[in-house]
Amino acid sequence: MQQLEPFYEKKLTCIFCDKPFTSLRVRSRFSIPYQVDSDFCPHYREGNYDPHLYFVNVCPECGFSFSEEFSKQFPKGTKEIIRDQITGHWTKRNFGQVRDIQHALESYKLAILAGSLKKEKNAVLAGLCLRLAWLYRSENNSEQEKRFMGMALNAYEESFVLSDFVGTSMSELKVLFMIGELSRRMGEYQKAVSYFSKVIQHKDAKDEQKMVNMAREQWRVTVEEKRQIGEE
Repeated sequence: MQQLEPFYEKKLTCIFCDKPFTSLRVRSRFSIPYQVDSDFCPHYREGNYDPHLYFVNVCPECGFSFSEEFSKQFPKGTKEIIRDQITGHWTKRNFGQVRDIQHALESYKLAILAGSLKKEKNAVLAGLCLRLAWLYRSENNSEQEKRFMGMALNAYEESFVLSDFVGTSMSELKVLFMIGELSRRMGEYQKAVSYFSKVIQHKDAKDEQKMVNMAREQWRVTVEEKRQIGEE
């Protein structure tokens, strides 16, 4: 019987230049986390594979990098800016094979740049910044982790204000929770408590009980952390 490989090839089409390419994905049975942090960062044991290393698709032809959460629409004028700032400087490379951490970090930075130039939704950009922060956490690089966590926090706040999470994988409760949790991790305890409270008191709380329970727990953790450092 043939042994199942941990990776499979996914056929893709670049949403910018329409060229076909392939990129690896990790089979779910090879990516079971043994622990998940309170901001949803998964941790994998030796012998398991982190699917987040392969979350970003990098077109080898034009360099445009995107996740499956990107919309296929490009606002007027953005294609010209992308052509000037990304594809005009691109040296053809293949990110479609097995990635090490450096390739993964580079793929996320390319996608954050591409998404920003494309004017992608804040909720989508926040997700990229958050996953990039997770990768830096796995490398114990707290400085870069905090940098991209801060960028994710700002993008989630913008997303909440503009309600641009509608039509993405994020609900309003999850956006509010992420603002609270990232604020806590950035040491902004008062803001964290405020946003966890918004989740707990939300009109849709009964529909997302798991998120509400997490918010209650993190509210308690935040209050305790705040007390320990003597912050009123």
